[in-house]
Amino acid sequence: MTQHVVIAGGTGEVGRQLLALLAQRPELSVRALVRRPGSLPVASNLEEVTFDFEDAAAYGPLFGPPCDLLLIALGTTRAKAGSTEAFLRVDRDYPLRLISALATTRPGAKVGLVSSVGADRGKGLYLGAKATVEGELATSGLANAIARPSFLRSDRREFRLLEALVNRLIAPLWLALGRAAFAGSPGWWRWAPVHVREVAEALLEASLSLKPGQRRVLEGPDLHPGPVARWGRP
Repeated sequence: MTQHVVIAGGTGEVGRQLLALLAQRPELSVRALVRRPGSLPVASNLEEVTFDFEDAAAYGPLFGPPCDLLLIALGTTRAKAGSTEAFLRVDRDYPLRLISALATTRPGAKVGLVSSVGADRGKGLYLGAKATVEGELATSGLANAIARPSFLRSDRREFRLLEALVNRLIAPLWLALGRAAFAGSPGWWRWAPVHVREVAEALLEASLSLKPGQRRVLEGPDLHPGPVARWGRP
């Protein structure tokens, strides 16, 4: 039976990984929301939908076509957005509108959300935005899975100093120290660097397997495959 998926944020690091995974699942029919057509790779089960996130009236009709699962991987930084207000529109307001529209139109649907470690505390601009979205999701009545990754690793060609440090220095040191001194300590592994591919894989599988009304939070060992998943649990 075909399941219908809508994804917002498919051009970001985690979003691209989600799209790659979705393209390998012919039983899924995928609509990807984009600002500009031609932004995404071609796949037989993927339809690009040009969508104006700024238009509040556009959200209501969005889920008229079937939607069993909404994946939200929207995110930016204040520096990229250019202002606090622009940042909050992307990280807070767009997800809130999507969740509200889905809950109204498709109350039996599921949601997979890319959030951040520390969102449960909600301090500061970035985590405060994530916490607000998580709070809306918790009261929406929609079954949902939330991924809370820490430092994200990726294989992008563009050089970024912080990302290079995480990939080449912080991640190996964290792994070695954690294995030696913090095995069985979820608090340590909660902050372990994680590859965007692993975040996407964990979130997609958790989201697709949700039962009605179920809520799952994935962080630390939940996002890591293999030995790290074992070391991070008591």
